[in-house]
Amino acid sequence: MSTIKAQFDLQTRLYNNVLEGINDVESNERASQTVNHIKWLAGHLLTTRQGLSQFGGLPEDNSLDEFFGHGNGIDESKNYPPLALIQKRWNEISDKISQGLGRLTPAALSGQSPAKTPIGDDTLEGFLGFLMHHEAYHIGQIGILRKYLGKEAMGYQ
Repeated sequence: MSTIKAQFDLQTRLYNNVLEGINDVESNERASQTVNHIKWLAGHLLTTRQGLSQFGGLPEDNSLDEFFGHGNGIDESKNYPPLALIQKRWNEISDKISQGLGRLTPAALSGQSPAKTPIGDDTLEGFLGFLMHHEAYHIGQIGILRKYLGKEAMGYQ
């Protein structure tokens, strides 16, 4: 579990790093009609992470699900919330969730996963491991879109 928590904490920081210097107008720009924009990716990551709110003792906030919830693709007709709000919410919940993840017992981690994942491990630990992959995947996509916008590469510090 210490590896998953370390990944969680790293990705909390990388999410902020990859969004650094991107304004709201830029966050809505798409590289093509088949590529999500940065704002959608950032919001999708937030709504996925909000699903872990229970581990931080937080109520799950579903207020942005209409934009970014599971199964919702990008919709050009929607007026998406500001990137700054999405990032603020990410930062508000991440520390508490991290603390909660650090308190998970081996028994809890070996318990049943709340959802199926493609990795074939139906435990909570397997589920959390897949979510860390999911976050890294989308942070990487935002990193590529940063370069498309002419920004410097994301930093790790």
